[in-house]
Amino acid sequence: MSKSSRGKSARSQGVEFAAVVWAVRHPGSVAAPSALLASLSQFGPTATGVVLGGAAAGLGAWYRAHPDTFDTYAAPVLRAWRRRWAGAYTGRRWSDLMGSCGLTRTHPRTGQVLVPRVLRVRSWSSSVDTVRVRLVHGMSFKAFVDAVDDLADTLKAERVAVERSAPGEVVLIVQRDEPFAHVIPSPELAQDVADVDPMSLYMGEDEFGREYREPLYGTHFLRAGETGSGKNSLPAQRLRAAAPLIRAGLVRPWVIDPKMLEWGWLKPILAGRYADNPGDGLELLNDFVANMERKQKRMQRAKLRKAPVSEEFPIDWLIFDEIGYAMAYQPDYAHAICGQTAIIASTGRTTHDVIEALVQEPTKDTVPVRELLPHRVCLRVSSSSHPDMVLGDGMRARGATADELPQGEEFAGIGFARAPKTRQPRRVRVAYTDDAQCDELVSYLREPTTLRAVS
Repeated sequence: MSKSSRGKSARSQGVEFAAVVWAVRHPGSVAAPSALLASLSQFGPTATGVVLGGAAAGLGAWYRAHPDTFDTYAAPVLRAWRRRWAGAYTGRRWSDLMGSCGLTRTHPRTGQVLVPRVLRVRSWSSSVDTVRVRLVHGMSFKAFVDAVDDLADTLKAERVAVERSAPGEVVLIVQRDEPFAHVIPSPELAQDVADVDPMSLYMGEDEFGREYREPLYGTHFLRAGETGSGKNSLPAQRLRAAAPLIRAGLVRPWVIDPKMLEWGWLKPILAGRYADNPGDGLELLNDFVANMERKQKRMQRAKLRKAPVSEEFPIDWLIFDEIGYAMAYQPDYAHAICGQTAIIASTGRTTHDVIEALVQEPTKDTVPVRELLPHRVCLRVSSSSHPDMVLGDGMRARGATADELPQGEEFAGIGFARAPKTRQPRRVRVAYTDDAQCDELVSYLREPTTLRAVS
Protein backbone atom coordinates (compact mmCIF):
# COMPACT_ATOMS: atom_id res chain seq x y z
CA MET A 1 0.00 0.00 0.00
CA SER A 2 1.41 3.37 -0.97
CA LYS A 3 1.87 6.10 1.57
CA SER A 4 -0.55 8.39 -0.29
CA SER A 5 -3.45 5.89 -0.06
CA ARG A 6 -2.80 4.68 3.49
CA GLY A 7 -5.76 5.31 5.80
CA LYS A 8 -8.23 5.99 2.98
CA SER A 9 -11.26 3.89 2.09
CA ALA A 10 -12.82 3.20 -1.27
CA ARG A 11 -16.29 3.55 0.32
CA SER A 12 -18.11 6.87 0.16
CA GLN A 13 -19.65 8.63 3.15
CA GLY A 14 -23.02 7.37 4.41
CA VAL A 15 -26.13 9.14 3.15
CA GLU A 16 -27.31 10.03 6.66
CA PHE A 17 -24.02 11.73 7.50
CA ALA A 18 -23.98 13.52 4.14
CA ALA A 19 -27.45 14.85 5.02
CA VAL A 20 -26.13 16.16 8.35
CA VAL A 21 -23.24 17.91 6.57
CA TRP A 22 -25.72 19.45 4.12
CA ALA A 23 -27.91 20.69 6.97
CA VAL A 24 -24.93 22.34 8.66
CA ARG A 25 -23.99 24.06 5.42
CA HIS A 26 -27.55 25.30 4.81
CA PRO A 27 -29.00 26.17 8.24
CA GLY A 28 -31.65 28.51 6.85
CA SER A 29 -33.15 25.84 4.63
CA VAL A 30 -33.41 23.53 7.65
CA ALA A 31 -34.55 26.12 10.18
CA ALA A 32 -37.54 27.33 8.14
CA PRO A 33 -39.34 23.97 7.74
CA SER A 34 -38.35 23.03 11.30
CA ALA A 35 -39.95 26.21 12.63
CA LEU A 36 -43.08 25.51 10.57
CA LEU A 37 -43.39 21.98 11.95
CA ALA A 38 -42.78 23.20 15.50
CA SER A 39 -45.44 25.89 15.11
CA LEU A 40 -47.97 23.37 13.75
CA SER A 41 -47.25 21.05 16.65
CA GLN A 42 -47.30 23.70 19.37
CA PHE A 43 -49.98 26.15 18.21
CA GLY A 44 -51.97 24.21 15.64
CA PRO A 45 -52.74 24.88 11.98
CA THR A 46 -55.07 27.85 12.62
CA ALA A 47 -52.60 29.98 14.54
CA THR A 48 -49.78 29.00 12.19
CA GLY A 49 -51.89 29.91 9.17
CA VAL A 50 -52.72 33.29 10.71
CA VAL A 51 -49.03 34.05 11.27
CA LEU A 52 -48.06 32.96 7.75
CA GLY A 53 -50.96 34.89 6.25
CA GLY A 54 -50.03 38.01 8.21
CA ALA A 55 -46.41 37.73 7.04
CA ALA A 56 -47.54 37.32 3.43
CA ALA A 57 -49.92 40.27 3.74
CA GLY A 58 -47.15 42.37 5.24
CA LEU A 59 -44.81 41.55 2.37
CA GLY A 60 -47.56 42.32 -0.13
CA ALA A 61 -48.27 45.65 1.51
CA TRP A 62 -44.57 46.50 1.57
CA TYR A 63 -44.30 45.54 -2.11
CA ARG A 64 -47.19 47.83 -3.06
CA ALA A 65 -46.60 50.73 -0.67
CA HIS A 66 -42.84 51.30 -0.93
CA PRO A 67 -41.30 49.78 -4.09
CA ASP A 68 -37.89 51.43 -3.55
CA THR A 69 -37.15 49.82 -0.20
CA PHE A 70 -38.79 46.50 -1.14
CA ASP A 71 -36.73 46.20 -4.33
CA THR A 72 -33.58 47.19 -2.43
CA TYR A 73 -33.87 44.93 0.62
CA ALA A 74 -36.51 42.22 0.23
CA ALA A 75 -36.62 41.43 -3.47
CA PRO A 76 -32.92 40.41 -3.82
CA VAL A 77 -33.22 37.99 -0.88
CA LEU A 78 -36.45 36.40 -2.09
CA ARG A 79 -35.23 36.22 -5.68
CA ALA A 80 -31.89 34.68 -4.71
CA TRP A 81 -33.60 32.09 -2.50
CA ARG A 82 -36.00 31.10 -5.28
CA ARG A 83 -33.28 30.84 -7.90
CA ARG A 84 -30.96 28.99 -5.52
CA TRP A 85 -33.42 26.28 -4.48
CA ALA A 86 -35.98 26.21 -7.30
CA GLY A 87 -33.66 26.88 -10.22
CA ALA A 88 -30.60 25.39 -11.85
CA TYR A 89 -28.23 25.91 -8.94
CA THR A 90 -29.21 23.01 -6.70
CA GLY A 91 -29.27 19.24 -6.55
CA ARG A 92 -29.46 17.08 -9.62
CA ARG A 93 -30.03 20.03 -11.94
CA TRP A 94 -26.72 21.61 -10.90
CA SER A 95 -24.89 18.28 -11.19
CA ASP A 96 -26.33 17.72 -14.67
CA LEU A 97 -25.35 21.26 -15.68
CA MET A 98 -21.77 20.75 -14.54
CA GLY A 99 -21.57 17.35 -16.23
CA SER A 100 -23.03 18.62 -19.50
CA CYS A 101 -20.47 21.42 -19.63
CA GLY A 102 -17.52 19.19 -18.76
CA LEU A 103 -16.97 20.72 -15.34
CA THR A 104 -16.92 17.57 -13.23
CA ARG A 105 -13.97 15.36 -12.30
CA THR A 106 -13.76 11.67 -11.44
CA HIS A 107 -11.80 10.66 -8.36
CA PRO A 108 -8.98 8.44 -9.65
CA ARG A 109 -9.24 5.92 -6.78
CA THR A 110 -12.89 5.74 -5.76
CA GLY A 111 -14.43 6.59 -9.14
CA GLN A 112 -16.70 9.11 -7.43
CA VAL A 113 -17.90 11.98 -9.65
CA LEU A 114 -16.79 15.27 -8.09
CA VAL A 115 -19.04 18.26 -8.77
CA PRO A 116 -18.17 21.93 -8.05
CA ARG A 117 -20.28 23.10 -5.12
CA VAL A 118 -22.49 26.19 -5.06
CA LEU A 119 -21.61 28.25 -2.00
CA ARG A 120 -23.86 31.27 -2.42
CA VAL A 121 -26.28 32.82 -4.89
CA ARG A 122 -26.94 36.53 -5.03
CA SER A 123 -29.52 38.19 -7.26
CA TRP A 124 -29.28 41.94 -6.80
CA SER A 125 -31.32 42.56 -9.95
CA SER A 126 -33.88 40.55 -11.89
CA SER A 127 -31.45 40.37 -14.82
CA VAL A 128 -28.22 39.15 -13.21
CA ASP A 129 -27.30 36.38 -10.75
CA THR A 130 -23.91 35.89 -9.14
CA VAL A 131 -23.12 32.29 -8.22
CA ARG A 132 -20.14 31.62 -5.97
CA VAL A 133 -18.72 28.16 -6.68
CA ARG A 134 -16.03 26.05 -4.99
CA LEU A 135 -13.85 24.16 -7.44
CA VAL A 136 -13.12 20.47 -7.04
CA HIS A 137 -9.57 19.20 -6.68
CA GLY A 138 -7.74 19.13 -9.98
CA MET A 139 -9.84 21.91 -11.54
CA SER A 140 -8.61 25.38 -12.45
CA PHE A 141 -10.22 28.76 -13.03
CA LYS A 142 -9.50 28.31 -16.74
CA ALA A 143 -11.89 25.35 -16.93
CA PHE A 144 -14.82 27.67 -16.21
CA VAL A 145 -13.45 30.36 -18.53
CA ASP A 146 -13.39 27.84 -21.39
CA ALA A 147 -16.95 26.72 -20.62
CA VAL A 148 -18.75 30.10 -20.46
CA ASP A 149 -20.44 29.70 -23.85
CA ASP A 150 -21.65 26.19 -22.96
CA LEU A 151 -22.93 27.44 -19.60
CA ALA A 152 -24.79 30.35 -21.21
CA ASP A 153 -26.52 28.11 -23.75
CA THR A 154 -27.40 25.44 -21.19
CA LEU A 155 -28.78 28.00 -18.71
CA LYS A 156 -30.57 29.81 -21.57
CA ALA A 157 -28.82 33.00 -20.47
CA GLU A 158 -27.70 35.83 -22.69
CA ARG A 159 -24.22 35.83 -21.17
CA VAL A 160 -22.15 34.09 -18.53
CA ALA A 161 -18.97 35.67 -17.20
CA VAL A 162 -16.51 34.22 -14.71
CA GLU A 163 -14.12 35.85 -12.29
CA ARG A 164 -11.78 34.72 -9.57
CA SER A 165 -12.92 34.83 -5.97
CA ALA A 166 -11.00 33.32 -3.05
CA PRO A 167 -8.40 30.61 -3.77
CA GLY A 168 -10.21 27.56 -5.10
CA GLU A 169 -13.39 29.52 -5.82
CA VAL A 170 -14.91 31.31 -8.80
CA VAL A 171 -17.93 33.55 -9.26
CA LEU A 172 -20.27 33.07 -12.21
CA ILE A 173 -22.12 36.15 -13.43
CA VAL A 174 -25.26 34.89 -15.16
CA GLN A 175 -27.01 37.56 -17.22
CA ARG A 176 -30.54 36.42 -17.98
CA ASP A 177 -31.59 39.45 -20.05
CA GLU A 178 -30.48 43.02 -20.77
CA PRO A 179 -29.95 44.71 -17.38
CA PHE A 180 -30.08 48.20 -18.90
CA ALA A 181 -33.59 48.42 -20.28
CA HIS A 182 -33.79 52.21 -19.92
CA VAL A 183 -31.53 55.17 -20.60
CA ILE A 184 -29.81 56.47 -17.47
CA PRO A 185 -30.23 60.27 -17.32
CA SER A 186 -27.35 62.47 -16.29
CA PRO A 187 -27.90 63.74 -12.71
CA GLU A 188 -28.36 67.39 -11.80
CA LEU A 189 -25.22 69.52 -11.71
CA ALA A 190 -23.50 69.84 -8.36
CA GLN A 191 -23.43 73.41 -7.06
CA ASP A 192 -20.22 73.59 -5.05
CA VAL A 193 -16.66 72.31 -5.15
CA ALA A 194 -17.21 70.57 -1.81
CA ASP A 195 -19.97 68.47 -3.41
CA VAL A 196 -17.52 66.80 -5.82
CA ASP A 197 -15.02 64.04 -5.08
CA PRO A 198 -12.62 64.17 -8.04
CA MET A 199 -11.50 60.61 -7.33
CA SER A 200 -15.05 59.25 -7.57
CA LEU A 201 -17.17 60.83 -10.29
CA TYR A 202 -20.61 59.36 -10.96
CA MET A 203 -20.68 57.86 -14.45
CA GLY A 204 -23.73 55.59 -14.52
CA GLU A 205 -24.56 52.08 -13.27
CA ASP A 206 -23.12 48.60 -13.46
CA GLU A 207 -24.99 45.38 -14.17
CA PHE A 208 -25.71 44.83 -10.47
CA GLY A 209 -27.54 48.15 -10.14
CA ARG A 210 -24.66 49.82 -8.30
CA GLU A 211 -23.20 53.20 -9.17
CA TYR A 212 -20.36 53.12 -11.67
CA ARG A 213 -17.73 55.71 -10.73
CA GLU A 214 -14.37 56.80 -12.09
CA PRO A 215 -11.51 59.01 -10.91
CA LEU A 216 -10.98 62.30 -12.72
CA TYR A 217 -7.20 62.23 -12.51
CA GLY A 218 -4.30 60.03 -11.43
CA THR A 219 -4.54 57.86 -14.55
CA HIS A 220 -5.24 58.09 -18.29
CA PHE A 221 -8.31 56.84 -20.14
CA LEU A 222 -9.01 54.88 -23.32
CA ARG A 223 -12.59 54.68 -24.64
CA ALA A 224 -13.23 52.35 -27.57
CA GLY A 225 -16.41 51.81 -29.53
CA GLU A 226 -17.74 51.81 -33.05
CA THR A 227 -19.81 54.62 -34.50
CA GLY A 228 -23.01 55.14 -32.53
CA SER A 229 -21.87 53.19 -29.48
CA GLY A 230 -22.01 56.24 -27.20
CA LYS A 231 -18.31 57.01 -26.60
CA ASN A 232 -18.96 60.73 -26.15
CA SER A 233 -21.25 59.98 -23.21
CA LEU A 234 -18.18 59.19 -21.11
CA PRO A 235 -16.35 62.56 -21.25
CA ALA A 236 -19.69 64.42 -21.38
CA GLN A 237 -20.81 62.84 -18.08
CA ARG A 238 -17.38 63.46 -16.56
CA LEU A 239 -17.65 67.13 -17.53
CA ARG A 240 -21.02 67.41 -15.81
CA ALA A 241 -19.84 65.53 -12.73
CA ALA A 242 -16.77 67.77 -12.41
CA ALA A 243 -18.58 71.01 -13.31
CA PRO A 244 -17.94 72.91 -10.02
CA LEU A 245 -14.21 72.14 -10.28
CA ILE A 246 -14.11 73.40 -13.86
CA ARG A 247 -15.99 76.58 -12.97
CA ALA A 248 -13.57 77.19 -10.09
CA GLY A 249 -10.56 76.85 -12.38
CA LEU A 250 -9.35 73.71 -10.64
CA VAL A 251 -9.96 71.63 -13.79
CA ARG A 252 -9.10 72.90 -17.28
CA PRO A 253 -10.47 70.90 -20.24
CA TRP A 254 -8.53 70.83 -23.51
CA VAL A 255 -10.18 69.37 -26.62
CA ILE A 256 -8.94 67.94 -29.93
CA ASP A 257 -12.01 67.44 -32.10
CA PRO A 258 -11.11 66.13 -35.60
CA LYS A 259 -14.77 65.70 -36.61
CA MET A 260 -15.35 69.41 -35.81
CA LEU A 261 -18.90 68.70 -34.63
CA GLU A 262 -18.79 66.63 -31.46
CA TRP A 263 -17.24 69.10 -29.03
CA GLY A 264 -17.76 72.50 -30.65
CA TRP A 265 -20.38 73.30 -28.01
CA LEU A 266 -17.55 73.50 -25.42
CA LYS A 267 -15.60 76.24 -27.24
CA PRO A 268 -17.14 79.14 -25.24
CA ILE A 269 -15.55 77.87 -22.02
CA LEU A 270 -12.24 76.51 -23.35
CA ALA A 271 -10.37 79.83 -23.69
CA GLY A 272 -8.66 78.72 -26.91
CA ARG A 273 -7.85 75.20 -25.70
CA TYR A 274 -9.59 73.68 -28.72
CA ALA A 275 -8.39 72.27 -32.06
CA ASP A 276 -10.34 70.68 -34.89
CA ASN A 277 -7.63 69.55 -37.34
CA PRO A 278 -4.31 67.67 -37.11
CA GLY A 279 -2.12 70.77 -37.52
CA ASP A 280 -3.90 72.74 -34.81
CA GLY A 281 -4.11 69.57 -32.76
CA LEU A 282 -0.31 69.21 -32.76
CA GLU A 283 0.05 72.85 -31.76
CA LEU A 284 -2.41 72.32 -28.91
CA LEU A 285 -0.48 69.23 -27.78
CA ASN A 286 2.75 71.28 -27.79
CA ASP A 287 1.06 73.89 -25.58
CA PHE A 288 -0.26 71.16 -23.29
CA VAL A 289 3.22 69.62 -22.89
CA ALA A 290 4.79 73.04 -22.30
CA ASN A 291 2.19 73.77 -19.60
CA MET A 292 2.88 70.39 -18.01
CA GLU A 293 6.61 71.03 -17.97
CA ARG A 294 6.09 74.40 -16.29
CA LYS A 295 4.15 72.67 -13.51
CA GLN A 296 6.91 70.08 -13.21
CA LYS A 297 9.53 72.82 -12.80
CA ARG A 298 7.45 74.60 -10.16
CA MET A 299 7.19 71.37 -8.22
CA GLN A 300 10.91 70.76 -8.61
CA ARG A 301 11.77 74.21 -7.26
CA ALA A 302 9.39 73.67 -4.33
CA LYS A 303 10.83 70.17 -3.76
CA LEU A 304 7.37 68.61 -4.08
CA ARG A 305 6.81 65.04 -5.16
CA LYS A 306 3.04 65.56 -5.22
CA ALA A 307 0.74 68.53 -4.78
CA PRO A 308 -2.98 68.97 -4.07
CA VAL A 309 -5.23 70.12 -6.88
CA SER A 310 -5.24 73.91 -6.68
CA GLU A 311 -5.13 77.05 -8.81
CA GLU A 312 -1.35 76.62 -9.09
CA PHE A 313 -1.58 72.90 -9.91
CA PRO A 314 -4.94 72.39 -11.66
CA ILE A 315 -6.07 69.23 -13.42
CA ASP A 316 -5.33 69.72 -17.13
CA TRP A 317 -7.60 67.28 -18.93
CA LEU A 318 -7.15 66.59 -22.65
CA ILE A 319 -10.16 65.07 -24.43
CA PHE A 320 -8.73 63.58 -27.63
CA ASP A 321 -11.64 62.53 -29.84
CA GLU A 322 -10.96 60.00 -32.64
CA ILE A 323 -7.31 59.70 -31.70
CA GLY A 324 -6.82 57.10 -34.43
CA TYR A 325 -7.57 59.74 -37.07
CA ALA A 326 -4.56 61.79 -35.96
CA MET A 327 -2.19 58.91 -35.23
CA ALA A 328 -2.90 56.54 -38.12
CA TYR A 329 -4.64 58.42 -40.92
CA GLN A 330 -2.64 61.68 -41.03
CA PRO A 331 0.97 60.66 -41.78
CA ASP A 332 2.26 64.26 -41.92
CA TYR A 333 1.45 64.74 -38.23
CA ALA A 334 1.12 61.23 -36.82
CA HIS A 335 4.70 60.79 -35.53
CA ALA A 336 4.82 64.13 -33.72
CA ILE A 337 1.30 63.74 -32.28
CA CYS A 338 2.11 60.22 -31.10
CA GLY A 339 5.33 61.43 -29.46
CA GLN A 340 3.70 64.30 -27.58
CA THR A 341 0.81 62.12 -26.45
CA ALA A 342 3.26 59.51 -25.15
CA ILE A 343 5.12 62.20 -23.18
CA ILE A 344 1.90 63.30 -21.48
CA ALA A 345 0.77 59.75 -20.75
CA SER A 346 4.13 58.68 -19.31
CA THR A 347 5.04 61.78 -17.26
CA GLY A 348 1.83 63.71 -16.53
CA ARG A 349 0.36 61.78 -13.61
CA THR A 350 2.10 63.69 -10.80
CA THR A 351 1.19 67.09 -12.23
CA HIS A 352 -2.49 66.14 -12.70
CA ASP A 353 -2.24 66.03 -16.51
CA VAL A 354 -4.78 63.60 -17.95
CA ILE A 355 -5.51 62.20 -21.41
CA GLU A 356 -8.92 60.79 -22.31
CA ALA A 357 -8.67 59.21 -25.76
CA LEU A 358 -11.65 58.05 -27.83
CA VAL A 359 -11.18 55.62 -30.73
CA GLN A 360 -13.20 53.38 -33.02
CA GLU A 361 -10.46 50.89 -33.94
CA PRO A 362 -8.30 50.10 -30.89
CA THR A 363 -5.51 48.22 -32.66
CA LYS A 364 -1.86 48.92 -31.88
CA ASP A 365 -1.34 50.28 -35.39
CA THR A 366 -4.11 52.82 -34.87
CA VAL A 367 -3.26 53.76 -31.27
CA PRO A 368 0.47 53.14 -30.70
CA VAL A 369 0.24 54.63 -27.17
CA ARG A 370 -2.57 52.28 -26.15
CA GLU A 371 -0.56 50.61 -23.36
CA LEU A 372 0.04 54.00 -21.71
CA LEU A 373 -3.71 54.52 -21.17
CA PRO A 374 -4.60 52.06 -18.38
CA HIS A 375 -8.18 53.01 -17.41
CA ARG A 376 -10.35 51.58 -20.16
CA VAL A 377 -13.94 51.15 -21.23
CA CYS A 378 -14.98 49.09 -24.25
CA LEU A 379 -18.40 49.90 -25.70
CA ARG A 380 -19.92 48.11 -28.68
CA VAL A 381 -17.18 47.13 -31.15
CA SER A 382 -17.14 45.44 -34.53
CA SER A 383 -14.55 42.70 -33.96
CA SER A 384 -14.30 39.89 -31.41
CA SER A 385 -10.61 40.72 -30.97
CA HIS A 386 -11.25 44.29 -29.83
CA PRO A 387 -12.41 43.57 -26.22
CA ASP A 388 -9.06 41.95 -25.44
CA MET A 389 -7.19 44.82 -27.13
CA VAL A 390 -8.99 47.34 -24.96
CA LEU A 391 -9.55 45.59 -21.62
CA GLY A 392 -6.67 43.10 -21.61
CA ASP A 393 -5.90 39.55 -22.68
CA GLY A 394 -8.61 37.03 -21.94
CA MET A 395 -11.28 39.58 -21.05
CA ARG A 396 -13.66 38.48 -23.77
CA ALA A 397 -13.38 34.86 -22.66
CA ARG A 398 -14.34 36.00 -19.15
CA GLY A 399 -17.53 37.61 -20.43
CA ALA A 400 -16.66 41.00 -21.93
CA THR A 401 -18.50 40.29 -25.18
CA ALA A 402 -18.55 43.88 -26.42
CA ASP A 403 -18.78 42.69 -30.03
CA GLU A 404 -22.16 41.10 -29.23
CA LEU A 405 -23.78 44.15 -27.64
CA PRO A 406 -27.08 45.14 -29.29
CA GLN A 407 -27.11 47.92 -31.84
CA GLY A 408 -29.41 50.92 -31.85
CA GLU A 409 -29.56 54.32 -30.20
CA GLU A 410 -31.52 52.87 -27.27
CA PHE A 411 -28.44 50.79 -26.36
CA ALA A 412 -25.81 53.53 -26.69
CA GLY A 413 -23.52 53.87 -23.69
CA ILE A 414 -23.55 50.16 -22.76
CA GLY A 415 -20.16 48.49 -22.54
CA PHE A 416 -17.59 46.87 -20.29
CA ALA A 417 -15.11 48.29 -17.80
CA ARG A 418 -12.53 46.61 -15.61
CA ALA A 419 -13.40 46.48 -11.91
CA PRO A 420 -10.73 48.47 -10.02
CA LYS A 421 -9.91 45.78 -7.42
CA THR A 422 -10.42 42.49 -9.22
CA ARG A 423 -9.67 43.86 -12.73
CA GLN A 424 -12.51 41.66 -14.00
CA PRO A 425 -14.89 42.91 -16.71
CA ARG A 426 -18.08 44.59 -15.54
CA ARG A 427 -21.02 45.46 -17.78
CA VAL A 428 -21.85 49.15 -17.34
CA ARG A 429 -24.07 51.83 -18.82
CA VAL A 430 -23.01 55.46 -18.90
CA ALA A 431 -25.49 58.23 -18.12
CA TYR A 432 -26.73 60.08 -21.19
CA THR A 433 -26.21 63.83 -21.61
CA ASP A 434 -28.63 65.42 -24.09
CA ASP A 435 -28.21 68.71 -25.99
CA ALA A 436 -30.16 70.71 -23.41
CA GLN A 437 -27.87 69.46 -20.65
CA CYS A 438 -24.82 70.39 -22.73
CA ASP A 439 -26.16 73.95 -23.04
CA GLU A 440 -26.95 73.96 -19.32
CA LEU A 441 -23.37 72.92 -18.55
CA VAL A 442 -21.88 75.72 -20.67
CA SER A 443 -24.11 78.31 -19.02
CA TYR A 444 -23.18 76.97 -15.59
CA LEU A 445 -19.45 77.05 -16.34
CA ARG A 446 -19.58 80.69 -17.43
CA GLU A 447 -20.76 81.75 -14.00
CA PRO A 448 -17.99 83.07 -11.70
CA THR A 449 -17.08 81.25 -8.51
CA THR A 450 -14.42 81.22 -5.79
CA LEU A 451 -11.19 79.24 -6.22
CA ARG A 452 -10.07 76.78 -3.58
CA ALA A 453 -7.88 73.70 -3.29
CA VAL A 454 -9.28 70.17 -3.16
CA SER A 455 -7.71 67.04 -1.77
